Amino acid sequence: MLIHSLSGCPLKCFGCHNYDEIIANTPKEYKTHEDLYDYLERSGFLFDAVMFSGGEFLINPMDDVRELLLQVRKRFEGVIIVTTSGIYYDKLQTLYDEQLVDGIHIDMKLPYHMLDIKEDAQIYKDIMGITPNEKIVEQLLNSVDAVIAHNSVLDQVRTVLYPLLDDAFFEEIQKYVEAQKLYFDSAVPYFLNNFIAPAA
Repeated sequence: MLIHSLSGCPLKCFGCHNYDEIIANTPKEYKTHEDLYDYLERSGFLFDAVMFSGGEFLINPMDDVRELLLQVRKRFEGVIIVTTSGIYYDKLQTLYDEQLVDGIHIDMKLPYHMLDIKEDAQIYKDIMGITPNEKIVEQLLNSVDAVIAHNSVLDQVRTVLYPLLDDAFFEEIQKYVEAQKLYFDSAVPYFLNNFIAPAA
């Protein structure tokens, strides 16, 4: 079961499928936390995983994230996954430290380790909709490393084949992921996903 948080996102990624629908405009009809808990109690046996996505699910205060995931864990025996851009490293690490999730799916959108925050600022703007700084880049890389180090079959690192980027970008991302997998002795899967343009 995929659950989209309506709390927003600090990014505005190229071709985002969710931006207009759930970030820029809050839907008129939506489910509350209590609706989710009730549904899990009645029908949680119908599926084997709950995935929290966004926007950016981890934009929410950590106390709220923790309480929600603990309540889901009480009612649901399956797998809990969070998807993230990795921009909130401390929260991501807390998910692992407190065993609030079984896995994290992280998008590594650019070869952060190779880009210069000044010279390549426009690339960040074009792909992620942000102006980079050292702290943001550190957060993004630390988050990718944390997912790789966790080394669960329920984790994954993934990249979208953004049509604005040359193949060299994707090659460098994959090289970085593979090098970190060797460093952490990790078998976390890496996926290079096709870009699918949002419907007009």
